[in-house]
Amino acid sequence: MNEILARKYHLRPVDIDIHKRCKLSALLGYLQDMSTEHAIILGIGGEQMAREHNAAWMMVRVHLTLSRPIGYEDVLDIITWHRGVGKTAAVFRDFDIFVGGECIGEAVISWVLADITQRKILKPATIPSLAHSPRPTVVKDIIPAKIKAPPEMELALIRPIYYSDTDINGHVNNTKYADMACDALHYERYGDQYISQVEMNYVQEGFPGETLTLYCGKAEDVRHVRGMDEVGKLRFEVRMEFGGV
Repeated sequence: MNEILARKYHLRPVDIDIHKRCKLSALLGYLQDMSTEHAIILGIGGEQMAREHNAAWMMVRVHLTLSRPIGYEDVLDIITWHRGVGKTAAVFRDFDIFVGGECIGEAVISWVLADITQRKILKPATIPSLAHSPRPTVVKDIIPAKIKAPPEMELALIRPIYYSDTDINGHVNNTKYADMACDALHYERYGDQYISQVEMNYVQEGFPGETLTLYCGKAEDVRHVRGMDEVGKLRFEVRMEFGGV
């Protein structure tokens, strides 16, 4: 009955960038909000996981593909479903993105559950409410991959983490890393191109007072952004492909 969640989004001015297109961070925000809402409906939301299993959901990887840019007048219809529990620690959530009845994009987000106290990854199959949650009969076969950056990366941006980057969890909201990556690539110069595919790996949380150093690299027509902390530890990684508008 609750296998699929559908929502409609009218883009707000704050969601639109200098090119009059939907910001990547805004679109990822819609997907994140739907993930949270549907998890609550299915009885596997964050508060319930914390209360019953001392566990928290952590977004690990994102894969997003768009066949065309999303304009400021577009109205988005997005559907999402929980793929079910498999043999790995990752739990996958699938999305289809429509404009005017046409499917113009799809996404997959992988999540893991971690013990709040011990910071250890939990096996989802051991949690009954998660293992037995409903899922559609047809799911995507996309598995968000670990990003392999090119060997040569150049310093692009030194970025302090501010209060405005954080969310209710006290650390940087995952959508903010998309903005950081676009800043590092100077996406304001990409007026004739849009982000047609993006993969993101989240490695470790960021907190106010920390400083990230962002490096950019290129492999053929693919752009890479890597965020490192003050001691050179990887925090996040992004891979982007572009299409013509």
